[in-house]
Amino acid sequence: MRNLSIVVEYDGTAFYGWQQQPDKRTVQGELETVLGKITGEEIKLTAAGRTDQGVHALGQVANFHTESQLDLDAIKNGANSMAGDDLHIKDIAVVPEDFNSRYWAKSKVYEYHLTFEPSPFRTRYTWYLKQPLDIARMRAAIPSLTGKRDFSHFSVRNGSALAVCDVRDITLAGASTEVVIRVEGDRFLRKMVRGIVGFLVDVGRGRFAVNSAAEIFSGARQDINFAPAQGLFLVSVSYE
Repeated sequence: MRNLSIVVEYDGTAFYGWQQQPDKRTVQGELETVLGKITGEEIKLTAAGRTDQGVHALGQVANFHTESQLDLDAIKNGANSMAGDDLHIKDIAVVPEDFNSRYWAKSKVYEYHLTFEPSPFRTRYTWYLKQPLDIARMRAAIPSLTGKRDFSHFSVRNGSALAVCDVRDITLAGASTEVVIRVEGDRFLRKMVRGIVGFLVDVGRGRFAVNSAAEIFSGARQDINFAPAQGLFLVSVSYE
């Protein structure tokens, strides 16, 4: 028995998210199907995180156990030949028997892409905003969003001990036509990055004050907007 880890890249536009769902095309479902055909086994993947419908990945990590002794390149190349063009296994490796892509992860990096230029070729990968944002205000609000905190009000779940996340870094790279917000943390709740981005965009629009994050964390305000899915990318997962 081998435990194999794969690094996967995908365009989330045509997928109903990562997690297997009956009668819907999902990343997990497609990968398990093609890997099952290659190994002749029923494959069950564990992912570092479950991306939502429309969210993309440049470096999603997943692992599975198999009795197959096929060459790793044969497994990777075979899966890539059968999977859709919007899904690609970038790397495959043998990992320790007890390795778990989700529980061994030390940190994840997400990027969110905003654009101020309308383009039919970019709308599936960016959030198009018709008005410019006050980038200085957005940058000033970032320190209030970092650290170990209960992010339940920036997500779609209720508060609990499991809602505490350590957001280690947020950076904002901006130009006149595009802004990229990069978020690194130990773990993320569902839609949490989109909640952070939505909040920062509303700071840039003037809807929220620079210091309004405290009101969101406390639950005094619960009216944040979530950024749409298509601008979000899971960039990488770290295990060190």
